Amino acid sequence: MAYMAKNPLGRGVARDKARALIKQSWQSQANLGIFLALLVTLGLVLPSLGFGKNDEIRYSDFCFSFLLTSGVALAWGRAWLFGLTAFVGSATLAVRWMAYFTPTLALQVWAGAWSVTAILVICLVLLAQVFRAGPVNSYRLQGAIAVYLLFGVGWAHAYHLTGLLNPGSFNLPQGEIPSVLDWVYFSYITLSTVGYGDITPVRPIARTLAIGEALTGQIYLAVLIARLVAMEVVSWQERTSHNSQ
Repeated sequence: MAYMAKNPLGRGVARDKARALIKQSWQSQANLGIFLALLVTLGLVLPSLGFGKNDEIRYSDFCFSFLLTSGVALAWGRAWLFGLTAFVGSATLAVRWMAYFTPTLALQVWAGAWSVTAILVICLVLLAQVFRAGPVNSYRLQGAIAVYLLFGVGWAHAYHLTGLLNPGSFNLPQGEIPSVLDWVYFSYITLSTVGYGDITPVRPIARTLAIGEALTGQIYLAVLIARLVAMEVVSWQERTSHNSQ
């Protein structure tokens, strides 16, 4: 400490490191808020207002591209994680848009598989920020909500893949052909265990996926609450110990 006090250069280096850390933390928190806002707006608000009604596939591809790009940005600052996320994101976007312009069954299956992989990677990026050390704040909660909503998107892609590979796995009202919004709708009512019954899984693989999503939604909430409460207790104990010294 005495050396630091006598050495202006040392103080300057420490100050620059502190500023860089604060800036990185602020950018990470801001990105979490932006990502959640995009996820809610593009995935829930705009479709309910009729956006993309005339071409759901193109609308979903555009929305997924925006979300995936912002999701990749969440990993900025961690070289290996950013590299992995950028690779998976780039491959996913390339395959999805190839499937849009050349809608063959093989490309659609690959697009769905890469999309599920990309969503899983972004969930890992978000969870790494949600569960990192530190006090529980609003940005951490926003990241946790974003993960929950991404679960719904990921399972919707899994149902779409099942429908492509095993036609007739789901029973829809009056034998309708499922659309993008149908899969998203069914995914979220399953994730939240509402289950209205208008869309029902009738084959073993579809039923297994529905059970898996229902369990995922409940277990995630239970683990999340327990973990956040434990982190807040530890943070409170550290603050109390520091103040008492």
